[in-house]
Amino acid sequence: MKAANMIRLIIDSRLENVSLVGSAVRGIANTLYIDSTTSYQLELCVVEAVTNEIKHAYHGRAGHSVEIDVLLYPDRLTFKIYNRGKSMNPAKVAPFSFDPSNIEALPEGGMGVYILHSLMDEVHYKSINGQNILTLVKYLKKPG
Repeated sequence: MKAANMIRLIIDSRLENVSLVGSAVRGIANTLYIDSTTSYQLELCVVEAVTNEIKHAYHGRAGHSVEIDVLLYPDRLTFKIYNRGKSMNPAKVAPFSFDPSNIEALPEGGMGVYILHSLMDEVHYKSINGQNILTLVKYLKKPG
């Protein structure tokens, strides 16, 4: 199915640029009349994904591009996030686990992939010819 609309965002790989992406996602969600909870979840997931790409694929170094395609289909919103940095091996991402009764022991890192899988309907990652592509999909509820 072809996307009805596409927006492409391109930022330099500097962490201070991530807030721009968050603002853009929030604005797109508001324009589509997406409820505030889902809007927050979309923003959180895209910001988390872009932050991780800058930190891990580019080792926090500026001067590289991170591209985000926002694709609006009739039934879903899809974010494709591209970089040409170090690829990720999804099999080596440790599963996130913690004891909810012991908040003091909550780990400070390692929650990103868990958050993505918890809040998005689909999460896919692939690396093709040196380009890493993370795809996040959220199905939209029909009004009424």
